[in-house]
Amino acid sequence: MNKATAAVLGIDIGGTNTKLGLVHAAGTIDEAKKIPTEARGTDAAPFFARLYEVTDRLVTIAGSNLIGIGISAHGEVDRERRRPIIAGNTPALRNVDVRGAIEQRYSLPTVMNNDLTAHALGEYVFGCGNGIERFMCLAMGTGLGAALIVDGKPLIIDGGNSGNTGLIILDPNAPRDSNGIRGSAEGLCGVPGIERLARERYGRDIPAHEVIAAARNGDDETAAAIMAQIGTWLGQTLASLSVIFYPHRIALTGGTASAGAVLLDACRETFDDLVGDFFRDLAVNTGGSFRDVEIVLGKGGEDTGMLGAAVEIFQQRGLL
Repeated sequence: MNKATAAVLGIDIGGTNTKLGLVHAAGTIDEAKKIPTEARGTDAAPFFARLYEVTDRLVTIAGSNLIGIGISAHGEVDRERRRPIIAGNTPALRNVDVRGAIEQRYSLPTVMNNDLTAHALGEYVFGCGNGIERFMCLAMGTGLGAALIVDGKPLIIDGGNSGNTGLIILDPNAPRDSNGIRGSAEGLCGVPGIERLARERYGRDIPAHEVIAAARNGDDETAAAIMAQIGTWLGQTLASLSVIFYPHRIALTGGTASAGAVLLDACRETFDDLVGDFFRDLAVNTGGSFRDVEIVLGKGGEDTGMLGAAVEIFQQRGLL
């Protein structure tokens, strides 16, 4: 197989949108597409109909260069990595053999990973994580969560990821999230949390993506203040997770991370305020066994899940 032409169909099933594209081993994506996931009911058939309409075209375009299909699945997955088993934002897919359905339709090698693990793999291989001994990726979109790569391999606790890290509780007085947990990081920092803040501060409904774009562009003080608050909560989240997982570098990825500097600066400031010199002292006093923690913006952007979904297929074929 020619490494330059080989392609994997990457499918990133998110709580709001599903992204698809032909991923190459160099980290490029051709024919990127997006469809609404819309899997909040009990019937998965409409989702698969929309998915197959796009995947059929991409499989035809790729032809003989297509070596497999990689799926990044919203929610925790079963141990066989076939079914989402906890999927607060996509209940129609819960306990559905998503991987089996796609394998049967296309007769191609297919793998499925939890979306947090896929984001971490994508950023580790194609972004800012390669060569980092303990690399954490915090993915932010409809929901939120982090996964850890240790010595190049995902740390899997259960559900196909490094634990349901997005459900760490930040504010016991805040509203409950879609999982029924009060004041979780996901509930505060995910799309519903951003839109709740927008309603409070603008006095009307504004989509999260518009708030994020306005904050990034720097021409809307209200949007900037909203994303700075999200960054503050992210810093609190990472401070709590870091004293458990001891990452060396943390990358912020997903659509929310595209808010850029206003989000990153608030996150770093809160993180440093909460952990103080803890990690710096460890780095100095343990002879290199521990390191200070870097927090950076990921390089994969909104495509990180698609990239990560493809990693395992490329590895199986010896192309990474």
